[in-house]
Amino acid sequence: MLKLSRNVLHMVEPAGPPRHYDRTHSDQRAHRPRELSARPRIGTREKWGYGVWLFIGLVFGVPESWAGIADPRWPTLTNTVWHLETLWSPVAVIVVFVMVFIIFRVTRHSSAQAHEPLESGAALGRTATGRLTRSTPGSVRELSVIAYFLVALAVITGGCFITVSVTSNAWILGYVIYGLFAIFCVLVPYVLAFWFASDVPFPTLARTIGDLQRRWRPATMVIVAGLIVLMLHLAFAPWPDIFSHGGPPP
Repeated sequence: MLKLSRNVLHMVEPAGPPRHYDRTHSDQRAHRPRELSARPRIGTREKWGYGVWLFIGLVFGVPESWAGIADPRWPTLTNTVWHLETLWSPVAVIVVFVMVFIIFRVTRHSSAQAHEPLESGAALGRTATGRLTRSTPGSVRELSVIAYFLVALAVITGGCFITVSVTSNAWILGYVIYGLFAIFCVLVPYVLAFWFASDVPFPTLARTIGDLQRRWRPATMVIVAGLIVLMLHLAFAPWPDIFSHGGPPP
């Protein structure tokens, strides 16, 4: 009987504290979900990218939707490009070239550092917003957000008022509206970054899409598909209804 009690006591005797490796491993598993769920916060530059390019999309997209319901006071982007193609047929080739270049930039873009050399020993690099520059990172200054957009808004609004007062041709008004938006959203920022070491506060479309892809992986695939549809729609307007229209609207 005493022997049996000793055996029972031996069997229920605790095996001692768990090994240090097991405690560490359990701690790592406990903290792993929190680390994986943590995402970087949206910075000011990234917010400006989403806001600016969403606004540009609305500027081009709202008239397209409006034209299906009523008659807007200025032509849509599709009809404006279509009208240019009837005046000068190489416009379709230019549209395809520009859209292919945009798709190429979007697909090959990678989120790099603020000043990324293009090649070993090259003086060229990119600003924090993704634009090409000849200057060093420390010499690139960021322009005032309010000042840049106030100037852009004043020029676009003034150009529209001057056009309306000079001519009643809706096509010219469309050229002025879409042309000025392209100048202030694409051309002027690149010229300022490359020649004058000044960076506008919002990133390029390619860098904005790269930021979005880090938060939502299918973003690039969805946007590239939309750009391809837009390219076909602009180059072969009014695709997909290309066989039901005989010419541009009056």
